[in-house]
Amino acid sequence: MSHHVPGTSTHPGADGTDHDGTPAAPGTEGLAAPVPVAARKESVPAGAPAAVSAPAQWAAEFAGTALLVFAGLGTGMFATEVIDSALGFGLGLVAAIVAFGHVSGGHFNPAVTLAAVVAGRTPARSAVGYVVAQVLGALAAAGVLWVVLVTLLDSSTTAQVLGAVSNGFGENSTSQAGWTTVLLVEFVATALFALVVLGSTAPRANAVLAPVAIGAALAFLLTIAAPFDGGSLNPARSTGAAVVSGSAHLAQLWLFWVAPLLGGLVAGLVHRSVDLSRPRRGAGAAPATGAAPATEAAPAGSATPDRER
Repeated sequence: MSHHVPGTSTHPGADGTDHDGTPAAPGTEGLAAPVPVAARKESVPAGAPAAVSAPAQWAAEFAGTALLVFAGLGTGMFATEVIDSALGFGLGLVAAIVAFGHVSGGHFNPAVTLAAVVAGRTPARSAVGYVVAQVLGALAAAGVLWVVLVTLLDSSTTAQVLGAVSNGFGENSTSQAGWTTVLLVEFVATALFALVVLGSTAPRANAVLAPVAIGAALAFLLTIAAPFDGGSLNPARSTGAAVVSGSAHLAQLWLFWVAPLLGGLVAGLVHRSVDLSRPRRGAGAAPATGAAPATEAAPAGSATPDRER
């Protein structure tokens, strides 16, 4: 879900090698495919990928999630009719992917992390640290917005504004949607979003367009989900908003963990079961942009990345 930047790590395929065929550096496993050679500002010497430490990955997930949540909740609170919360989240995600995705793989969402782990794109050992960093980033962003509001508004109005950008069902839903309806909407929308993330960052995909595809998918899926529950698809986002909104939203927070995580789980299983991570192979397959078709047989259950020219 990110792109290669000079001086940082490249991101491996499912078989532990980068897309240029060099061994992956320890700790750089993730969703992202590197930018094709022709689009890079400069190349990384073959065989010398830079390792990214776990704290650096956690910091990237913290910062990216904070940017995403600040952009989405902030536009929901202060935006005009030109920009709404869904667009704010979508553009915020694009910015976060480009800015921080090359460090951590650019998840910024516990449901995406789960999908990546289940799909075999991210090691399970990274998941806990990623999720903790994502939740802390969302809390930090929501806290900053709360501080801004309390300097402008009285406590009652502040609570109303924060509640309007939080997720909920029943009395906390603008359409009074029940919990079963909201659970279904969040589950389906998150599964679709996670499939877009996994698909657009697969070895055969166009890595340059991945941030745009992912951000656009989030924006339009949130537009669909918003009338039911405010639009989440991200447990970290829901947690940050609920903590500053009060007990009414905290009591309903469970659903916005359960439904998105189920969606991420299903997306990961689907992606893995149909082998969507495998790059193009065979004499009749057209090579990806900037890549030549692989010539060596791949081990069973793994994918051999296309090698760049």
